[in-house]
Amino acid sequence: MTRGLVARPPEGLAKGLYHGYPDYEPGARPWDRWYQLHATNRNKLAIGLELDTPRGSEIYKKLVKISDIIMENFSQGTMDRLGLGYDILKQVNPQIIMISASGLGKEGPYKGYSTFGTNVDSITGNMALRGFPDDDMTMKDCSPVWADNVAAGTVSFAALVALHYLQNTGKGQFIDISQAENLLPHMGESIMEYTMNGRLPLVMGNRDHAMAPHGCYPCLGTNKWVTIAISSDAEWQAFGEAIGCEWTKDHRFETALGRYRHQDELDGLISSWTVAQDNFEAMYVLQSVGVTASPVVSPSTAYSDPHLKERGFFKEVTHRETDTNLYPGMFFKFSRTPAEVRLPPPCLGEHNEFVLKELLGISEEEYTDLEKNNIIGTEYLPGA
Repeated sequence: MTRGLVARPPEGLAKGLYHGYPDYEPGARPWDRWYQLHATNRNKLAIGLELDTPRGSEIYKKLVKISDIIMENFSQGTMDRLGLGYDILKQVNPQIIMISASGLGKEGPYKGYSTFGTNVDSITGNMALRGFPDDDMTMKDCSPVWADNVAAGTVSFAALVALHYLQNTGKGQFIDISQAENLLPHMGESIMEYTMNGRLPLVMGNRDHAMAPHGCYPCLGTNKWVTIAISSDAEWQAFGEAIGCEWTKDHRFETALGRYRHQDELDGLISSWTVAQDNFEAMYVLQSVGVTASPVVSPSTAYSDPHLKERGFFKEVTHRETDTNLYPGMFFKFSRTPAEVRLPPPCLGEHNEFVLKELLGISEEEYTDLEKNNIIGTEYLPGA
């Protein structure tokens, strides 16, 4: 899926079901133009290797022999069926660290079940906590796949911990990560609320368990919004002085508890002020007095945001299949070792020669034979 929902989208469907290509044109190599590839794969090398063949499997083992860490997130059992499970690979390289990040883990009655992030979202109960009180479960928005993002950070941390152990002991290990179990601690408050009080948490929309007001409010213009969160009585007073509306002095809103109990009315009153404001101007007014507020921006607005521009977040990257575009940059800034976009997202099999010839020492004759027999390649086979 990182290289597209299908290998070759049928003509005319790229603007609908198979959107995600520059100018909605899949081109001759759709797998190198798909937006998800470009969103997540900078600074990587890529080879195209057929694992489901004896020769492909042997090449993979050669890579394992010169590596420290393997990470895979196939459905549980796939690597074993390919003859590339940990028991086999640790014979190739006893120091290898292998991380398996499947949806539900290596053991248990659900092992081997197929999942996507949306399935993990539901089986953990996270889906039941999102949305608004009057939502139908069939209308839940599944596009924010929290489990995927959480798993990526956890896998990176687990790799560093295991690498530290390897450097100190000379021993590798197998790490079994269940993405579902990995997500559950991110719902700790809800789990503990039930454990301690026997109460099932209710969906809250944009509201908070303690802060009030806490929401997203309409602003001047079409589909313009601002988010506002007030955490103390002092912030509420500053909010009232900043917007100058008489209703902010209502005694019902003087305390956090009072504001919490009257949120429906309060949200309506706040909306009556925000609807006449530009969303960025509303942010400037409130932030100037210490009230947390932010506009809801679109991708086009983010690209032109002066704050992100000054920090140099977006980077121009030139790719042979998609030309030059602005890409999200690094989300951390190291003072001694600055992170940069060194390589554009790799085309399929783009680094076959470097990896196989330079790193593994495969001869030109063997390389040509591997290409001829479709063990390695740079495009999907016909009919894929």
